[in-house]
Amino acid sequence: MAIGVLCTASVAAAEPPTSPITDSNYAIELYDGVAYGNAAVVGMGGATVALAIGTSGTLFNPSAAAVKPTTDTDYWSWDYHIDAIAGSSTDYDNNGFTSTYAQNVVGTLGIGARYGEWAIAATGTWQDRPIVTPDPMEADLQATTYRFQLGVARWVQRLDTAIGVTLKSGMFSLVGDCIEDTGDCPTTLFSVSGGGIEVGATWIPREHSVRVGAAASSPIKGGNFEPCDDPVACAGWILPEGVVSAFRLATGVAYRFAGTDWNQLVGGHFRDERSVTVASDLVITGPADNGYGLESFGNQVLQRSGRHTNISTRVGVEWEWLPGRLRLRAGSYWEPGRFVGVPGRLHGTLGVEVRVFQFHLLGKPRRGRITITSDVANRYANGGLSVGFWH
Repeated sequence: MAIGVLCTASVAAAEPPTSPITDSNYAIELYDGVAYGNAAVVGMGGATVALAIGTSGTLFNPSAAAVKPTTDTDYWSWDYHIDAIAGSSTDYDNNGFTSTYAQNVVGTLGIGARYGEWAIAATGTWQDRPIVTPDPMEADLQATTYRFQLGVARWVQRLDTAIGVTLKSGMFSLVGDCIEDTGDCPTTLFSVSGGGIEVGATWIPREHSVRVGAAASSPIKGGNFEPCDDPVACAGWILPEGVVSAFRLATGVAYRFAGTDWNQLVGGHFRDERSVTVASDLVITGPADNGYGLESFGNQVLQRSGRHTNISTRVGVEWEWLPGRLRLRAGSYWEPGRFVGVPGRLHGTLGVEVRVFQFHLLGKPRRGRITITSDVANRYANGGLSVGFWH
Protein backbone atom coordinates (compact mmCIF):
# COMPACT_ATOMS: atom_id res chain seq x y z
CA MET A 1 0.00 0.00 0.00
CA ALA A 2 1.35 3.44 -0.89
CA ILE A 3 0.08 6.84 0.16
CA GLY A 4 1.71 9.88 -1.38
CA VAL A 5 1.54 13.50 -0.25
CA LEU A 6 2.25 16.06 -2.94
CA CYS A 7 2.96 19.77 -2.74
CA THR A 8 2.94 21.81 -5.93
CA ALA A 9 3.85 25.25 -7.17
CA SER A 10 3.70 27.09 -10.46
CA VAL A 11 4.41 30.44 -12.05
CA ALA A 12 2.15 32.55 -14.23
CA ALA A 13 1.85 31.87 -17.93
CA ALA A 14 0.37 33.84 -20.82
CA GLU A 15 -3.38 33.32 -21.19
CA PRO A 16 -4.36 31.11 -24.13
CA PRO A 17 -7.40 31.79 -26.35
CA THR A 18 -10.89 30.99 -25.04
CA SER A 19 -14.47 31.71 -26.03
CA PRO A 20 -17.68 31.96 -24.01
CA ILE A 21 -20.00 28.96 -23.79
CA THR A 22 -23.19 29.68 -25.73
CA ASP A 23 -24.59 26.19 -26.45
CA SER A 24 -24.01 22.50 -25.73
CA ASN A 25 -22.09 21.75 -28.92
CA TYR A 26 -18.88 20.69 -27.17
CA ALA A 27 -17.43 17.79 -25.19
CA ILE A 28 -15.10 17.73 -22.18
CA GLU A 29 -11.86 15.84 -22.86
CA LEU A 30 -10.57 13.46 -20.21
CA TYR A 31 -6.78 13.61 -20.51
CA ASP A 32 -3.78 13.22 -18.18
CA GLY A 33 -0.43 14.46 -19.45
CA VAL A 34 1.58 14.09 -16.24
CA ALA A 35 3.11 10.84 -14.99
CA TYR A 36 0.93 8.88 -12.59
CA GLY A 37 1.00 5.47 -10.97
CA ASN A 38 3.12 4.05 -8.16
CA ALA A 39 6.29 5.62 -6.81
CA ALA A 40 8.58 3.65 -9.14
CA VAL A 41 6.68 4.78 -12.24
CA VAL A 42 6.75 8.46 -11.25
CA GLY A 43 10.42 8.31 -10.21
CA MET A 44 11.38 6.93 -13.64
CA GLY A 45 9.54 9.64 -15.54
CA GLY A 46 6.55 7.47 -16.39
CA ALA A 47 8.60 5.11 -18.60
CA THR A 48 6.83 1.85 -17.81
CA VAL A 49 5.35 0.12 -20.89
CA ALA A 50 8.18 -2.44 -21.12
CA LEU A 51 8.50 -2.71 -17.31
CA ALA A 52 4.80 -3.25 -16.58
CA ILE A 53 4.16 -6.24 -14.32
CA GLY A 54 1.26 -7.42 -12.17
CA THR A 55 -2.03 -5.64 -11.54
CA SER A 56 -0.43 -2.21 -11.18
CA GLY A 57 1.27 -2.68 -14.54
CA THR A 58 -2.07 -3.51 -16.19
CA LEU A 59 -2.87 0.19 -15.99
CA PHE A 60 -0.23 0.79 -18.68
CA ASN A 61 0.03 -2.54 -20.55
CA PRO A 62 -2.74 -5.20 -20.54
CA SER A 63 -0.17 -8.00 -20.86
CA ALA A 64 1.37 -7.17 -17.46
CA ALA A 65 -0.76 -9.68 -15.54
CA ALA A 66 0.98 -12.57 -17.35
CA VAL A 67 4.51 -11.23 -16.75
CA LYS A 68 5.93 -13.19 -13.81
CA PRO A 69 8.50 -11.75 -11.40
CA THR A 70 11.84 -13.48 -11.91
CA THR A 71 11.53 -14.96 -8.40
CA ASP A 72 8.11 -16.55 -9.09
CA THR A 73 8.63 -20.26 -9.82
CA ASP A 74 5.15 -21.42 -8.67
CA TYR A 75 2.52 -22.76 -11.05
CA TRP A 76 -0.03 -20.30 -9.71
CA SER A 77 0.12 -16.97 -7.87
CA TRP A 78 -1.99 -13.97 -7.02
CA ASP A 79 -1.28 -10.24 -6.92
CA TYR A 80 -2.80 -7.02 -5.62
CA HIS A 81 -1.96 -3.35 -5.25
CA ILE A 82 -3.31 -0.22 -3.55
CA ASP A 83 -1.87 3.21 -4.32
CA ALA A 84 -3.06 6.74 -3.62
CA ILE A 85 -1.64 10.20 -4.25
CA ALA A 86 -3.03 13.49 -2.93
CA GLY A 87 -1.70 16.95 -3.64
CA SER A 88 -2.22 20.51 -4.77
CA SER A 89 -1.60 22.21 -8.09
CA THR A 90 -2.19 25.55 -9.78
CA ASP A 91 -1.91 24.21 -13.36
CA TYR A 92 -2.31 20.45 -13.19
CA ASP A 93 -3.30 19.89 -16.82
CA ASN A 94 -0.98 22.51 -18.41
CA ASN A 95 -3.82 24.63 -19.78
CA GLY A 96 -1.84 27.89 -19.41
CA PHE A 97 -4.00 29.36 -16.62
CA THR A 98 -2.91 29.63 -13.01
CA SER A 99 -5.42 29.48 -10.19
CA THR A 100 -5.57 29.02 -6.45
CA TYR A 101 -4.16 25.77 -5.12
CA ALA A 102 -6.59 22.91 -5.70
CA GLN A 103 -6.46 19.51 -4.04
CA ASN A 104 -6.16 16.60 -6.48
CA VAL A 105 -6.56 12.97 -5.40
CA VAL A 106 -5.64 10.00 -7.60
CA GLY A 107 -5.92 6.43 -6.41
CA THR A 108 -5.82 2.95 -7.86
CA LEU A 109 -6.35 -0.59 -6.67
CA GLY A 110 -6.36 -3.99 -8.28
CA ILE A 111 -6.40 -7.72 -7.75
CA GLY A 112 -5.33 -10.51 -10.07
CA ALA A 113 -4.40 -14.17 -10.30
CA ARG A 114 -2.24 -16.36 -12.54
CA TYR A 115 -2.71 -20.05 -13.20
CA GLY A 116 -0.08 -21.58 -15.45
CA GLU A 117 0.25 -19.39 -18.53
CA TRP A 118 -3.06 -17.57 -18.04
CA ALA A 119 -3.77 -14.55 -15.85
CA ILE A 120 -6.67 -12.26 -15.06
CA ALA A 121 -6.69 -8.82 -13.47
CA ALA A 122 -9.28 -6.29 -12.34
CA THR A 123 -8.24 -2.73 -11.62
CA GLY A 124 -9.96 0.51 -10.73
CA THR A 125 -8.75 4.11 -10.77
CA TRP A 126 -10.42 7.18 -9.36
CA GLN A 127 -9.55 10.85 -9.57
CA ASP A 128 -11.12 13.80 -7.73
CA ARG A 129 -10.40 17.32 -8.99
CA PRO A 130 -12.01 20.52 -7.74
CA ILE A 131 -12.89 23.11 -10.38
CA VAL A 132 -12.71 26.62 -8.91
CA THR A 133 -15.36 28.95 -10.31
CA PRO A 134 -14.63 32.68 -10.81
CA ASP A 135 -17.60 33.93 -8.78
CA PRO A 136 -17.14 33.36 -5.01
CA MET A 137 -20.94 33.30 -4.60
CA GLU A 138 -21.20 30.33 -6.93
CA ALA A 139 -20.52 26.78 -5.84
CA ASP A 140 -17.21 25.30 -6.90
CA LEU A 141 -17.36 22.05 -8.84
CA GLN A 142 -16.01 18.62 -7.99
CA ALA A 143 -15.05 16.51 -11.01
CA THR A 144 -14.78 12.78 -10.33
CA THR A 145 -13.55 10.22 -12.83
CA TYR A 146 -13.72 6.46 -12.32
CA ARG A 147 -12.00 4.00 -14.66
CA PHE A 148 -12.43 0.23 -14.49
CA GLN A 149 -10.48 -2.47 -16.34
CA LEU A 150 -11.10 -6.20 -16.55
CA GLY A 151 -8.46 -8.08 -18.45
CA VAL A 152 -7.09 -11.45 -19.41
CA ALA A 153 -3.49 -12.16 -20.40
CA ARG A 154 -1.46 -15.15 -21.49
CA TRP A 155 2.21 -16.02 -21.60
CA VAL A 156 3.13 -17.53 -24.99
CA GLN A 157 6.29 -19.46 -24.21
CA ARG A 158 7.37 -20.24 -27.77
CA LEU A 159 7.34 -16.51 -28.56
CA ASP A 160 8.72 -15.36 -25.19
CA THR A 161 5.85 -12.90 -25.23
CA ALA A 162 2.99 -11.95 -22.93
CA ILE A 163 -0.18 -10.74 -24.62
CA GLY A 164 -3.28 -9.26 -23.04
CA VAL A 165 -6.54 -7.49 -23.60
CA THR A 166 -8.70 -5.46 -21.24
CA LEU A 167 -12.23 -4.17 -21.43
CA LYS A 168 -12.34 -0.72 -19.94
CA SER A 169 -15.14 1.54 -18.83
CA GLY A 170 -15.16 5.06 -17.50
CA MET A 171 -17.63 7.16 -15.55
CA PHE A 172 -17.38 10.91 -15.16
CA SER A 173 -19.53 13.10 -12.92
CA LEU A 174 -19.58 16.80 -12.13
CA VAL A 175 -21.08 17.89 -8.81
CA GLY A 176 -21.40 21.33 -7.24
CA ASP A 177 -19.89 21.87 -3.79
CA CYS A 178 -21.76 23.63 -1.02
CA ILE A 179 -21.71 27.44 -0.94
CA GLU A 180 -20.39 28.53 2.43
CA ASP A 181 -22.61 31.64 2.80
CA THR A 182 -25.90 29.94 1.95
CA GLY A 183 -25.29 26.25 2.59
CA ASP A 184 -26.88 25.41 -0.76
CA CYS A 185 -25.63 22.21 -2.34
CA PRO A 186 -26.44 21.92 -6.05
CA THR A 187 -27.26 18.48 -7.35
CA THR A 188 -25.08 16.51 -9.75
CA LEU A 189 -24.88 18.50 -12.99
CA PHE A 190 -24.33 15.41 -15.08
CA SER A 191 -22.89 11.92 -15.00
CA VAL A 192 -21.80 10.02 -18.11
CA SER A 193 -20.17 6.69 -18.86
CA GLY A 194 -18.54 4.94 -21.78
CA GLY A 195 -16.41 1.96 -22.68
CA GLY A 196 -13.54 0.79 -24.82
CA ILE A 197 -10.85 -1.82 -25.29
CA GLU A 198 -7.08 -1.94 -24.79
CA VAL A 199 -4.55 -4.49 -26.05
CA GLY A 200 -0.89 -4.94 -25.19
CA ALA A 201 2.15 -7.21 -25.45
CA THR A 202 5.54 -7.59 -23.81
CA TRP A 203 8.46 -9.40 -25.44
CA ILE A 204 10.82 -10.93 -22.84
CA PRO A 205 13.48 -13.01 -24.63
CA ARG A 206 14.80 -15.61 -22.21
CA GLU A 207 18.41 -15.42 -21.07
CA HIS A 208 18.63 -11.81 -22.25
CA SER A 209 18.39 -8.47 -20.48
CA VAL A 210 16.10 -6.51 -22.81
CA ARG A 211 12.32 -6.16 -22.80
CA VAL A 212 10.03 -4.49 -25.33
CA GLY A 213 6.40 -3.53 -24.75
CA ALA A 214 3.52 -2.01 -26.69
CA ALA A 215 -0.07 -1.03 -25.88
CA ALA A 216 -2.99 0.46 -27.80
CA SER A 217 -6.12 1.93 -26.26
CA SER A 218 -9.33 2.82 -28.07
CA PRO A 219 -11.07 6.15 -27.39
CA ILE A 220 -13.92 6.44 -24.91
CA LYS A 221 -16.89 8.64 -25.68
CA GLY A 222 -19.80 9.11 -23.31
CA GLY A 223 -23.01 11.06 -23.65
CA ASN A 224 -25.68 9.27 -21.63
CA PHE A 225 -27.58 12.39 -20.65
CA GLU A 226 -29.55 15.17 -22.32
CA PRO A 227 -27.52 18.33 -23.13
CA CYS A 228 -28.81 21.46 -21.47
CA ASP A 229 -28.65 24.82 -23.25
CA ASP A 230 -30.73 26.64 -20.63
CA PRO A 231 -28.63 27.77 -17.64
CA VAL A 232 -31.76 28.41 -15.58
CA ALA A 233 -32.75 24.76 -15.86
CA CYS A 234 -29.21 23.46 -15.20
CA ALA A 235 -28.09 25.18 -11.99
CA GLY A 236 -26.66 28.10 -13.99
CA TRP A 237 -24.56 25.99 -16.41
CA ILE A 238 -24.65 25.28 -20.13
CA LEU A 239 -23.73 21.62 -20.09
CA PRO A 240 -21.69 19.78 -22.77
CA GLU A 241 -23.06 17.11 -25.07
CA GLY A 242 -20.73 14.56 -23.47
CA VAL A 243 -17.15 13.63 -22.62
CA VAL A 244 -14.44 12.16 -24.83
CA SER A 245 -10.99 10.59 -24.55
CA ALA A 246 -8.65 10.04 -27.49
CA PHE A 247 -7.01 6.86 -28.72
CA ARG A 248 -3.56 6.16 -27.27
CA LEU A 249 -0.59 4.20 -28.60
CA ALA A 250 2.50 3.49 -26.48
CA THR A 251 5.71 1.58 -27.08
CA GLY A 252 8.62 1.06 -24.72
CA VAL A 253 11.97 -0.65 -24.33
CA ALA A 254 13.96 -1.47 -21.18
CA TYR A 255 17.42 -2.91 -20.55
CA ARG A 256 18.97 -4.14 -17.32
CA PHE A 257 22.72 -4.05 -16.68
CA ALA A 258 23.73 -6.57 -14.01
CA GLY A 259 25.93 -9.55 -13.31
CA THR A 260 23.26 -12.01 -14.53
CA ASP A 261 20.75 -11.99 -17.37
CA TRP A 262 17.48 -10.28 -16.47
CA ASN A 263 14.99 -12.63 -18.15
CA GLN A 264 15.39 -15.86 -16.20
CA LEU A 265 13.71 -17.47 -13.22
CA VAL A 266 16.04 -17.33 -10.24
CA GLY A 267 13.70 -18.45 -7.47
CA GLY A 268 13.82 -17.28 -3.90
CA HIS A 269 11.85 -14.41 -2.44
CA PHE A 270 13.98 -11.43 -3.51
CA ARG A 271 16.51 -10.84 -6.26
CA ASP A 272 19.16 -8.87 -4.40
CA GLU A 273 21.65 -7.85 -7.07
CA ARG A 274 23.44 -4.65 -7.95
CA SER A 275 21.86 -3.49 -11.22
CA VAL A 276 20.99 -0.53 -13.43
CA THR A 277 17.75 -0.58 -15.43
CA VAL A 278 17.07 1.99 -18.15
CA ALA A 279 13.71 2.44 -19.89
CA SER A 280 12.21 4.64 -22.59
CA ASP A 281 8.63 5.11 -23.84
CA LEU A 282 7.01 6.81 -26.80
CA VAL A 283 3.36 7.75 -26.25
CA ILE A 284 1.06 8.96 -29.03
CA THR A 285 -2.32 10.49 -28.14
CA GLY A 286 -4.76 11.13 -30.95
CA PRO A 287 -7.09 14.08 -31.47
CA ALA A 288 -10.25 14.47 -29.43
CA ASP A 289 -13.39 15.10 -31.44
CA ASN A 290 -14.81 18.51 -30.39
CA GLY A 291 -12.91 18.27 -27.07
CA TYR A 292 -12.49 21.13 -24.64
CA GLY A 293 -10.77 21.60 -21.27
CA LEU A 294 -12.39 20.75 -17.95
CA GLU A 295 -10.99 23.64 -15.92
CA SER A 296 -12.09 26.24 -18.47
CA PHE A 297 -15.63 24.84 -18.19
CA GLY A 298 -15.54 25.88 -14.53
CA ASN A 299 -14.86 29.44 -15.74
CA GLN A 300 -17.79 29.13 -18.19
CA VAL A 301 -15.56 29.44 -21.26
CA LEU A 302 -14.35 27.03 -23.93
CA GLN A 303 -10.66 26.17 -24.38
CA ARG A 304 -9.94 23.80 -27.27
CA SER A 305 -8.20 20.60 -26.19
CA GLY A 306 -6.89 17.75 -28.31
CA ARG A 307 -7.16 19.38 -31.72
CA HIS A 308 -4.05 17.55 -32.97
CA THR A 309 -2.19 14.32 -32.29
CA ASN A 310 0.44 14.71 -29.56
CA ILE A 311 3.68 12.79 -28.93
CA SER A 312 5.32 12.33 -25.55
CA THR A 313 8.76 10.80 -24.93
CA ARG A 314 9.72 9.40 -21.53
CA VAL A 315 13.02 8.09 -20.19
CA GLY A 316 14.03 6.73 -16.80
CA VAL A 317 16.74 4.88 -14.94
CA GLU A 318 16.75 2.79 -11.74
CA TRP A 319 19.98 1.96 -9.90
CA GLU A 320 19.87 -0.69 -7.19
CA TRP A 321 22.96 0.67 -5.50
CA LEU A 322 22.81 -1.40 -2.30
CA PRO A 323 21.18 -4.75 -3.22
CA GLY A 324 18.02 -5.30 -1.22
CA ARG A 325 18.42 -2.00 0.65
CA LEU A 326 18.62 1.09 -1.56
CA ARG A 327 17.37 2.07 -5.04
CA LEU A 328 17.81 5.42 -6.77
CA ARG A 329 15.64 6.58 -9.68
CA ALA A 330 15.67 9.49 -12.11
CA GLY A 331 13.79 10.34 -15.27
CA SER A 332 12.42 12.95 -17.60
CA TYR A 333 9.44 13.24 -19.92
CA TRP A 334 7.89 15.68 -22.33
CA GLU A 335 4.31 16.70 -21.58
CA PRO A 336 2.97 17.90 -24.95
CA GLY A 337 0.83 21.00 -25.30
CA ARG A 338 -2.70 19.59 -25.43
CA PHE A 339 -4.41 22.98 -25.46
CA VAL A 340 -4.44 25.47 -28.33
CA GLY A 341 -1.89 28.24 -27.72
CA VAL A 342 -0.16 26.45 -24.82
CA PRO A 343 3.31 24.89 -25.37
CA GLY A 344 4.41 21.62 -23.87
CA ARG A 345 6.70 21.38 -20.86
CA LEU A 346 9.66 19.22 -19.87
CA HIS A 347 9.51 17.33 -16.58
CA GLY A 348 12.35 16.04 -14.42
CA THR A 349 11.73 13.27 -11.86
CA LEU A 350 13.68 11.73 -8.98
CA GLY A 351 13.10 8.89 -6.56
CA VAL A 352 14.81 7.26 -3.57
CA GLU A 353 13.62 3.90 -2.18
CA VAL A 354 14.94 2.56 1.12
CA ARG A 355 14.23 -0.80 2.77
CA VAL A 356 13.37 -0.20 6.41
CA PHE A 357 12.39 -3.55 7.97
CA GLN A 358 11.58 -7.20 7.26
CA PHE A 359 8.92 -9.52 8.70
CA HIS A 360 7.00 -12.70 7.84
CA LEU A 361 3.39 -12.68 6.61
CA LEU A 362 1.39 -15.68 5.37
CA GLY A 363 4.51 -17.83 5.57
CA LYS A 364 6.66 -15.58 3.40
CA PRO A 365 9.21 -12.89 4.22
CA ARG A 366 8.09 -9.31 3.53
CA ARG A 367 10.14 -6.14 3.38
CA GLY A 368 8.86 -2.69 4.14
CA ARG A 369 10.14 0.32 2.23
CA ILE A 370 9.89 4.10 2.18
CA THR A 371 10.06 5.93 -1.15
CA ILE A 372 10.47 9.63 -1.84
CA THR A 373 9.61 10.95 -5.32
CA SER A 374 9.49 14.32 -7.05
CA ASP A 375 8.28 15.63 -10.41
CA VAL A 376 9.22 19.17 -11.44
CA ALA A 377 8.31 21.22 -14.53
CA ASN A 378 7.46 24.77 -15.53
CA ARG A 379 4.33 25.81 -13.57
CA TYR A 380 4.29 22.42 -11.88
CA ALA A 381 6.21 20.77 -9.06
CA ASN A 382 5.37 17.95 -6.71
CA GLY A 383 7.02 15.78 -4.13
CA GLY A 384 5.72 12.53 -2.72
CA LEU A 385 6.30 10.20 0.23
CA SER A 386 5.23 6.56 -0.20
CA VAL A 387 5.20 3.63 2.25
CA GLY A 388 4.74 0.06 1.00
CA PHE A 389 6.39 -3.29 0.24
CA TRP A 390 9.80 -3.84 -1.28
CA HIS A 391 9.56 -5.93 -4.48
